[in-house]
Amino acid sequence: MIELSLPVWLLWLLRWGLFLGPLAATLVLAHRRRGDQRVLIGGLFAFLYGLGTIFVTHQLAAHVGWWRYGGATLMLCDIPADIWIGGALLFGPVLSFAFPRISPLVLLMPIVLGLHGVLFLSLPPLLYPGSNWFLGVLFVFVTAHLPALYLAQWTAEHRHLPWRAAILAVGFGCLAFAVLPSAIMEAMGGEWALLERSPWVLAIGGLVIGVCCIPGLAAVQMFALYGNGTAIPLDPTERLVRVGIFAYVRNPMQLCSALVWIVLGCVLQSIWVASAALMAWVFVAGMVRWHHRYDLLLRFPEGWTEYVAHVGEWRPRWRPWFKHTATLTHDPASAHQAMIVRCLERLGTTGLAIETAPGALRYACPAEGVDELSASAAAAMALHHTHFLGALTGAAILLIVLPIGGAVTPFLARIDRAD
Repeated sequence: MIELSLPVWLLWLLRWGLFLGPLAATLVLAHRRRGDQRVLIGGLFAFLYGLGTIFVTHQLAAHVGWWRYGGATLMLCDIPADIWIGGALLFGPVLSFAFPRISPLVLLMPIVLGLHGVLFLSLPPLLYPGSNWFLGVLFVFVTAHLPALYLAQWTAEHRHLPWRAAILAVGFGCLAFAVLPSAIMEAMGGEWALLERSPWVLAIGGLVIGVCCIPGLAAVQMFALYGNGTAIPLDPTERLVRVGIFAYVRNPMQLCSALVWIVLGCVLQSIWVASAALMAWVFVAGMVRWHHRYDLLLRFPEGWTEYVAHVGEWRPRWRPWFKHTATLTHDPASAHQAMIVRCLERLGTTGLAIETAPGALRYACPAEGVDELSASAAAAMALHHTHFLGALTGAAILLIVLPIGGAVTPFLARIDRAD
C-alpha cells in the first residue's frame, strides 16, 4: 500500500476535479456518440442507477465505519454532492461511452485495485478511511459501479432485458425512497434516525411498504416479460401490456411510489416526505399523460383507447378487465390442482376459461403475448383473474417464482445436454 502526503489545496482541487472532469468527459463523449441512440440511453440509465446506489452505499459505508467524508460545503447527509454526482457520471456514462465493448468487470478491476489502493489512504481531510475500508470499496464496486456499467452495455446491445429491468428498479428505488427523502429532510428538517423509532412502528411500516411495492415491481416484471421493454419511455415496450396488475390500474408504479412516500412520511414523522406523494400526481398529470397521448395512443390506437375506457389511472378496480380470455388447464386427477381450481371458483374469476387435461397446471393467453406458464406461476397468474387482493397475492408469487425459474431453467438444460 502506498501512502502519499497530498497538500490540502490539492485535495480540494481533486474534489472539484472529480465533478467537473466527469461532467466535461460526459459531454464530449456523448457528442461523439450522438449517432448511437441506444448507447446514449444506456449511459443515461447507468448514471441514474449510480446516482441512487452510490448515495445509499456510501451512507452504509459511513454508518458501518468504512470511511467518512470531511468538510461542510455542498454536502447531502454528510456526502459531498460533487463527488457523489461525479462518481455517478464517471462510473456510468464516461466509462460506458469511452469503452463500450470492454467487459465492465475487466474495466473496473484495475481502477478499484489500482486507484483506490494508491490514493485511498492519502485523502484526509477530504476523506478519512476507517477499518476494513477496502471491504467497503469492494462493496460499492459490486453493488453500484459494476451493475451500472453492465446496465449501460446491455441497454446499448439490447439484451438481457429481465436483468436490465431489475437493475433499473433497484436504481429507481434508491433514488425515490432514499435520495429524495434525504434531500427533503435536509432542506425542511428531520432525519432518518430509524434506531430511535419504535420496533413496532418499523415492523408495521416495513410490512406496509413491502405490500405497497408489489404493484410497482409487478408492473416492471410485466413490462419486461410481456411488453419486451422497460418502464422508461426511452426504452419502451413493443406491446401494450394489459395483463397482470395492469388489468386493475393503469399507473401501478406511480401508485406504488405515492403510497410508499406516505408511509415513509408517517414512519419518519415528516409531513414533507409524505407530501412527496403529490409529486407522483404531478408526474402523472404532466409527463405520464403526455407520454400516453403522444406515444401509446399513436403506437396502439385501438387497444389503448379501449383499455383507458375500462381501467383507471389511480383507483384500482376490485375486479379486473381483460380484453381477451385466458385459459387455465388443470388435471382433475391431481388433488392439488383441483384444490386450486376450487379456490379460484369460490373467489370468482373474470376473463378465465378453466379446462381439463392431463399434466401440470397450465395458464396461457396468447392474444396478450402470455405464453404457457405452468405450476405455481400458472396459479399465480390465474389469481389475477379474481379480485385486487388476489392479484396482489399472485403478483407477489410471480416476483419470486419467475426469477427462480429463469435462473434454474438454463442450469437444468445444461444438465440435460451433459446427460
